[in-house]
Amino acid sequence: MAPPAFPADAPVRPRRLYEEIAARLAAFILDSDLPVGGRLPAEADIARSLGVSRPAVREAIVALETAGIVIARNGGGLFVLRRPRRGAALPWARRGDPGPGPREQLRARQLVEPEIAAEAARVASPAQIEALDQAAHAIAAAAAAGLPFAEEAVEWHLALAEAAGSGPLAELMPKLLDSTQHAMWRTIRARTETDEQCAARTGLRERLVAALRARDAAAARRIMRAHLDAVEAAVFGAEAG
Repeated sequence: MAPPAFPADAPVRPRRLYEEIAARLAAFILDSDLPVGGRLPAEADIARSLGVSRPAVREAIVALETAGIVIARNGGGLFVLRRPRRGAALPWARRGDPGPGPREQLRARQLVEPEIAAEAARVASPAQIEALDQAAHAIAAAAAAGLPFAEEAVEWHLALAEAAGSGPLAELMPKLLDSTQHAMWRTIRARTETDEQCAARTGLRERLVAALRARDAAAARRIMRAHLDAVEAAVFGAEAG
């Protein structure tokens, strides 16, 4: 008698590291019978136990925060907010895949955007530079007034890519910048967007526009790279680099 056919409708998908760590933490909550309000081990202890970096654990914690399972209190530890369902995918997953995490998304931008900025310094038209300057001032005004400006910031980066004069890069950037609207990024912004950071980003745009006006490709590349590195350090800590 022939053995039954193995089902082919559930292909194995390797988990991303943040997804695997989040699943391990969720299982720990259940296996340890931690109640709502129960405290989890410290981030450093989790990283040491799993043999991974603290930024990787931090990304997994952001995933669980975004899913409403844990809450991280600044300087106060990590606590259970809601007990998870065993084996459940993260709620924004499509067909079980939650997509690349913020670290992977940010690394892609670090590879591409500094070169976009450098090329824009070489080829952007005066009209494009002026439009970037006006948009930068509008974003600065919104930040100073405490108003949201995430969508305007995305449009600014898209305009910078168009100013670089490369069709393929201009087509790529919406995909990279769409990732910054990922559910996990909303949690990250709520945690890390201080008035000081808003002011720093405003300064970045002004300095970058100045580099474009001066046709200084090296300065434009350096300013964009410094900006993305600062975001990485603010979100994931010094280990992230």
